Amino acid sequence: MSTEETAERIDEGRLERFNLVLALGEIAWMDQLAAEIRAASGAKISRSEIVRAALDGLRELHRMAPLCPHLALHTARSGSDLTVLAVLSARMAAIPDAR
Repeated sequence: MSTEETAERIDEGRLERFNLVLALGEIAWMDQLAAEIRAASGAKISRSEIVRAALDGLRELHRMAPLCPHLALHTARSGSDLTVLAVLSARMAAIPDAR
């Protein structure tokens, strides 16, 4: 079964509890981001929504791997590698004609 077929079988609407241990700085950053969003738009965003959005971004990056093999997530050997790949892809997306 391909990755795409597996992803299609995932029920996106169903939520399940999952414990996640984060550093205090990561929690503080999420709270700051939520406060900035609320101040700018009035929308109340939870930490869980921020984490789910980040996962969605990584999922999309993984889906795009055939187009950008040098940013393929499956080449990561650590969480730090994943961070570097995510940051590089975000920076490349922000630069016009970076492809």
